[in-house]
Amino acid sequence: MVENEQVENFSSINELKGYLYLFLSWSWLIVLFGLLSGGIAYYTSSQTTPVYQTSTRLLVSDPPAIQSLNYSGIVNGASLTTTYSKMLVDRPVLQGVIEQLNLPMTSDELKPLITVDIISGTQLLSITVENTNPIQAADIANTMADVFTQRVRDLQAQRYSSTRDGLAQRVSDMEKKVSDTSNAIIAEKQALGIPLIITPSPNGTIVQTVPESPLLIQLESRLTEYQRLYSELVTNYEQVRLAEAQTSTNIFVAETASVPRTPISPNTGRTTLLAMVVGAMAAAGLVFAIEYLDDSIKNPEDIRRKFNLPVLGMISHHDIEQGKPISFREPRSPVVEAFRTLRTNITFAGVDTPIKRIIITSSVPQEGKTTIASNLAAVLAQGDKKVVLIDGDLRRPSIHSQFSLSNRLGLTNLFVRQGNSLTGILQPSEYPLLSIITSGGSAPNPSELLTSKRMNQFLDYLCQENDIVIIDTPPVLTVTDAAALASSVDGIILVVKPGVTKISTFAQTLEQLRTVGAHILGVVLNDVKPSSRKYGYYYSHYYSKDSDYYRKDDERLTK
Repeated sequence: MVENEQVENFSSINELKGYLYLFLSWSWLIVLFGLLSGGIAYYTSSQTTPVYQTSTRLLVSDPPAIQSLNYSGIVNGASLTTTYSKMLVDRPVLQGVIEQLNLPMTSDELKPLITVDIISGTQLLSITVENTNPIQAADIANTMADVFTQRVRDLQAQRYSSTRDGLAQRVSDMEKKVSDTSNAIIAEKQALGIPLIITPSPNGTIVQTVPESPLLIQLESRLTEYQRLYSELVTNYEQVRLAEAQTSTNIFVAETASVPRTPISPNTGRTTLLAMVVGAMAAAGLVFAIEYLDDSIKNPEDIRRKFNLPVLGMISHHDIEQGKPISFREPRSPVVEAFRTLRTNITFAGVDTPIKRIIITSSVPQEGKTTIASNLAAVLAQGDKKVVLIDGDLRRPSIHSQFSLSNRLGLTNLFVRQGNSLTGILQPSEYPLLSIITSGGSAPNPSELLTSKRMNQFLDYLCQENDIVIIDTPPVLTVTDAAALASSVDGIILVVKPGVTKISTFAQTLEQLRTVGAHILGVVLNDVKPSSRKYGYYYSHYYSKDSDYYRKDDERLTK
């Protein structure tokens, strides 16, 4: 149980590293997308007309009649502030601003440039103006505050203007009547020769005398009445003025708008940076999409997770020269070391049941099966194994080209000979322990020959005289030769080319082989490019001393 958890954890780490290397392999595209997006955004921003923003603040002071700490007062104040925030962008205010500043626009064109906000928890209104002209933006904001303040005052004055003006007129008229009546009394007394006694009074100058005539009595009575009415009118007039003052809202400019120096848009730096990030993310998404839509086998993890098969080796890309495999040309190269690792893993695969007959094949052509077969045979011979390499691809033979051998006599000639004579058929190589049987002449029925009783007897004979027999067969999905011969061998090694071999193709290959009961030893990844970040990580991982691949080998050696 613990071992399984360790394997899963190790696999997860490898998967994360695989994604990292995937991004590294496509880093040029991600950087390119980011730079292109940033460049386009920078150019667009630099060509955009800058917009400036400024604000002014108004303080709405509640009327004395509703200034209270109770909930009703708070609600009334908030409601009043909300009402004023709507009135600020009404047509009369906007039109007043346009007329004062002589703006070449209509109120409908001005309105989108203005934003009115209520500052939370206060009775402050913020008037924000955006304009391509910073001076004009400040002028609009400050003029709005002045126009709106005056409009509120005018609206409030209209509520009491008729009553106040009527009372003022009546007070004036009554004051005139008092004055005219007083003058008439004075004139009448002078006419009668009655001495005048002038006594100051808090309500005005009153002429006191002893009435001597009915007219004089009538005038003095009328004056008393006029004075009483005058006093009442003055009292009413003052009450109206007091009511007006107690119900009027005061609006003050708490902060005037200043001329902005820097535009709020376009923010070229921020826009460019954001565009670069978005472009890079889009490229990363594209990489994931490409990776997701790519149906090819990309790394050893695909083989292990999708098909539950061991990866016996990873062979890096190398130059192929006809006539001499790399195992002969450069026996100490890293590529040959990878073939030796493959040899070791095949040996481990046959610990319980010795593996003496092996088919090397692939799903489709051009995956390098012949190269793998030739070099594997060579390194097995270097490891003191007596090896026979057979070219079982009777349709498109190529083993003879790999070793610069004649193909006049070969495997097909065995089927027309009596006995197991290998004279002229079993050809030597540079290594004494490695012998090669080419395909020989063309055959009309390759599948029947490979599955014949004669072929099985011949393989038995070769296994008695040699340690290992390696057979290079045609691709599984091209013809049925490999599947037909599968029951006559101890195991099959499948060659896969990362980035080329399709998952669906490989799955079909496995299905055909398993249908005939083939024993699949594992998979060899061929033509891996170590310099590629996409596959190089897996190559270095599988062939490093700290890799899970080697740890498994060490565990087997200690058992």
